[in-house]
Order: sequence, then C-alpha cells, then structure tokens
Amino acid sequence: MRRAQLKVVSPAGRAGIHVLEGEQCTVGRAAPHHEPDIVLAPDPQGWVSRLHCILDLEYGHWWVTDHARNGTLLQPADPGGEIRALRGREPLRHGDTLLVLGDMVSEEELLYWRLTYVDAHATRPAPPRHADGWDGERERAAVRYDVVGSRVYRTGGEREVLVEGLRPKGHQLLRHMTGRGTGLPGVEAVTCEHDELIAALWRPPREWPPGRGYDRTDLAGVVRAVRRCVEPDPGDPRVLETVPTIGYRLYVHQGPVPRGDGHAHRID
Repeated sequence: MRRAQLKVVSPAGRAGIHVLEGEQCTVGRAAPHHEPDIVLAPDPQGWVSRLHCILDLEYGHWWVTDHARNGTLLQPADPGGEIRALRGREPLRHGDTLLVLGDMVSEEELLYWRLTYVDAHATRPAPPRHADGWDGERERAAVRYDVVGSRVYRTGGEREVLVEGLRPKGHQLLRHMTGRGTGLPGVEAVTCEHDELIAALWRPPREWPPGRGYDRTDLAGVVRAVRRCVEPDPGDPRVLETVPTIGYRLYVHQGPVPRGDGHAHRID
C-alpha cells in the first residue's frame, strides 16, 4: 500500500523524504529523552520548538496541528493561495507545504524548512476547509468547558450532554487544556505535554511539599478518571487521547453547539 510522505527541504537546500507511517508524526527539535519523528536540525538560532507540530491520520486524511512558540506557516498547493499561519488543527491537501523558520539572515532574508505533503492517493478528495471545521469534525466527540459555571459538556453531531461526576483534578485538567485552544469556532485538537499538565495540576516541582513528588503515573490516574466521565467508550478514548512519549490530546469544541431540542442532556 502506498503511504503519504513529507518531502523535507532544509534552509540550506538539503532534501529528504519521510514516509508517514502509523497514525501520528511529530516534528520538532531533539532534546534529552525526546526525539520527534522528524528532527529539524541544525537549529543554531533556536527557532524550532521541541514539539513544533503534529501530523495525525484520521478518516483516511492527514491533519496538522501547530504547537510552536514561533508558529508554523502553511503554503497552500491551491494556485494563488496565500501563505498564512496555521490555526488549530487543519487538514492537509496534496502539495501543501509547511514552513518552519530555520534561520534569519536579516529582517528581509528569512530561511525556512519546507515540509511538502505528498498524498499517495492525490485524486481522492480532501475534506473541505470551513471556519467551523469539516462535516466529519462536527460528528466528532469533543468537550466544551463553561468556565463561568464550571460545567463540562460533551458535544457531537447536533447535540451536547452535560458531563457529571468529575472530581476537582479532572476539572483542573480540562480547564487547562481547553484554555490552551485558539478560541476559533468549531472543534480543535489541543495537545499538552506531560510536564505541563503535571505543573497545571500540582504546581511546578519547586513548589511541592518536601518529600512529595508527582509524575506521569499520577497524571495517568487523573486522565483515567476524566475518561470515565467524558468518553462514550473509556476503553477506546476519542475525546482525550494519548500522544505517545509527548502527553495527551483533547478535542475541544469552541463556540455554540446546535441542539435539536434546545436543551442540554445529562449523561446518566
């Protein structure tokens, strides 16, 4: 079976091909105990983030989500398409190119890493881009967090349900992750690293009581409890997913949710 690929060209013009295998591909810089699937190096000026962006496979299409402190640009394959910043999670089309700043010679001369998406089945239609996501995204289960009322709703399709049974740490986890979204309408994927979530739940390590520590095992316990409340099937998580070696990804619904009867429904 033919697989999609990324053609990677460095700022110096060196080119290579990365075959997209599995269901996820991470892009960024190498660090102790962390090496993404695609390492963008050398990076003498420090423009590349440890986790710069994530590509993931869903419904037969590859998507990209930006996680970089300096941002990721998208150069569409469409004729006349303008280069723009990635926002949230977006589908990739054959020929789309991701631009990652690799060197700034001067304000007028910027050199980029170029990652061009090569669809092995380019004749297959890609999901359309809409401000509120594509049709399949509206069917995806996600969570909406009402900060004012401290209420959590699971959304999907034309309805939403009120989630009950969350403990305080579960609320803290969801509040933090939903707050990391862009706020743009629709469903977006928010990925947070293990250390970030541990600090969000139990404060930074320097503030821990003497002799007390928290690690990924403690975090995993909170995640399991949240999944029991928000997942349609906790054994097959689709709302709060594991990102191997990185952390967790939460699908967040921003903005109003259409409801067939105008009411939120409780989960019994």
